[in-house]
Formats: sequence, structure tokens, C-alpha cells
Amino acid sequence: MSQEKVDQKKYDKAHRKSMLRKKKIEEIASIACVSVIAIAIVAWIGFSVYNKVETAAAENISYEYYDIDTSAIQDYFSTLE
Repeated sequence: MSQEKVDQKKYDKAHRKSMLRKKKIEEIASIACVSVIAIAIVAWIGFSVYNKVETAAAENISYEYYDIDTSAIQDYFSTLE
């Protein structure tokens, strides 16, 4: 082995704990960033939906409701018994 490789192995062995700690910190930081971005996207979608619902309510979109008379169906079912 060349002297550079030997020196690199010694350095890696001496600084293994700090290198592992740095890797863990980088992993946690990346997970935190992804989480913040995901929460921001979900909040943005929720806010957009809320605005659409409020806009529809403000425009007074009315729904028509119909009453259904089911007495004929009830009479038919009573004859089946």
C-alpha cells in the first residue's frame, strides 16, 4: 500500500466517531427538510381547498332539494308481507 492510503486509513480510524455523527446529523437534517416541505405542500393544498369552498359559499351557490313521496313504495312493501 502506498503511504497515502495508510495515512488515510489511520485518519479514518481516528475520526470514525465524528464522521458517523456528521452522517447522522446530515440524515436528520435531510429528513427534517423533507418533512417541512411535505407539511408546506399539504397546508397549501388545504388552504386552496378552503378558499374554493369559501368562494363558492360567498357566491351563494344554491342547491335544489326535492322531497320524495315514498308512500306508494311503502304500500307495495306492505302488500308483500
